[in-house]
Amino acid sequence: MRTQSYPSDVTDAQWALIEPHLPVYPGGRPRKTNLRDVVDALFYLLRTGCQWRYLPKDFPPKSTVWRYFDEWRHNGTLDTIHDLLRRKVRTAEKPYSPRTTASVDSQSVDTTSGGEQRGRDNAKNVDGRKRHIVVDSMGLLLAVLVTAASVDDAQAAAELFGRLAGQPLGKVRRLFADTKYHNFALYEWVEDHVAWKLDIVRRPDGAVGWVKLPIRWTVERTFAWLGKCRRLSKDRERSVRSSEAFVKLAMIHLMLNRLQPKEVDAEFHYRSAA
Repeated sequence: MRTQSYPSDVTDAQWALIEPHLPVYPGGRPRKTNLRDVVDALFYLLRTGCQWRYLPKDFPPKSTVWRYFDEWRHNGTLDTIHDLLRRKVRTAEKPYSPRTTASVDSQSVDTTSGGEQRGRDNAKNVDGRKRHIVVDSMGLLLAVLVTAASVDDAQAAAELFGRLAGQPLGKVRRLFADTKYHNFALYEWVEDHVAWKLDIVRRPDGAVGWVKLPIRWTVERTFAWLGKCRRLSKDRERSVRSSEAFVKLAMIHLMLNRLQPKEVDAEFHYRSAA
């Protein structure tokens, strides 16, 4: 049993929201790894930004943590947990209020050496990758796509919007975007494939510097939430699948703390004994 705790560890109440949705396979030898320790290790990696081989020794071995992470990002476990928590947050904070709007934006970030899909965003002076996200009016994630930073936002939008299939968008009628998405080919795609309208929010005429655009500030705030995780300060993953998985993990961690906030005096103490 672990004796050291970290601020990123889940509480008993938070673990109760996750545990029922982790896959359990019948048969075979009894599992020796504590899945809660695996989840805590992933959140530790996410919040501190440390390398896999620098995981503290009281966590399971890095190879074990990676094996579970790799399995969960492939078999839909992270998606299932993320979507379940999002529904709970929405129900708790905006009951009986269906989504009617959403917002889309991108963020270019530097990458560490190696990995797939890397490019240069000359406008942002960034060599690396670009995170494209769609969020609802509360800033909760609906879809994420990671590409090379050189990929144009409007070019990536069709694939990003395609990932909204199966998401709770039945009442959404307007999706807000900035002028990077002003593209006639994209307008045609939206007209042919979805029921909502792409609404471009433009900067005021003559505005200089940063301007808070109406409605679209929600997606900017989501990027700020992601920025609290040092793992996401750069794109440190070799594959875009891992990059997208860590974005979802960041939102899972955020929503757990919204649903079951940690008490200030108990945050740095280890969970109660099982």
